[in-house]
Amino acid sequence: MIRLGGLAVGLFALGALGSTAFHATTTQTQLTSAHNVAAAQRSDAYYACLDTQAHMLIRPHDVVYLADPNLSRWVTFTKVVGGWADLTLHRDRASVAIGLEHIRGGGTCDGDVLVSLRVRPDGRVVMGRGRQGTT
Repeated sequence: MIRLGGLAVGLFALGALGSTAFHATTTQTQLTSAHNVAAAQRSDAYYACLDTQAHMLIRPHDVVYLADPNLSRWVTFTKVVGGWADLTLHRDRASVAIGLEHIRGGGTCDGDVLVSLRVRPDGRVVMGRGRQGTT
């Protein structure tokens, strides 16, 4: 009886390992397919483009507020600058406000462009727009 239970456990474990190996191979094949690789390359180019725009608009000691912070824009923006910019959720603590706008035309990142609003010491508001090659 004990041998039969051990055999059943062994067969179950062998089946589980085989199933896991099959799914791992299938997943790797799917992730390395031409379609998924191209999609990953487009995504990389998009975020690199936005990163270039952000570096044009954000100075080293700026505290950045995301204007119109819906969840989608917040996620996109934090992917772009979250590792190097000082972000705040409070507009009154920020030295610059950044917005992500979807527009048509050249110099965009797949139709998106970063825009900035900065209040200068003399009280004037200066608007900036990131420009870079299109993706």
